[in-house]
Amino acid sequence: MGLVHRVLRDPAQSEEVVRDVLLEVWRTSGRFEPRRGSAMTWIMPLAHRRAVDRVRSSQSGADRERSGAAEPRGLPFDEVTDQAETHME
Repeated sequence: MGLVHRVLRDPAQSEEVVRDVLLEVWRTSGRFEPRRGSAMTWIMPLAHRRAVDRVRSSQSGADRERSGAAEPRGLPFDEVTDQAETHME
């Protein structure tokens, strides 16, 4: 929980990510190999990766909202067409 909270800095999101990690650990526990290291050395990278994924996902969503809410640049298409036609006439 501490590692995830340091990455996310949001208690509610940290709890969600930790819950997801624990579920993943439960489902994939057969992959754990004690001879390769402790359970913590197996779980911590999973938790860190999930937390970073959540940060990236949140940032991506915020970027999409900002770009979608931005005012369109230039004149709308119809006005440009009208001006071009007027100029050609």
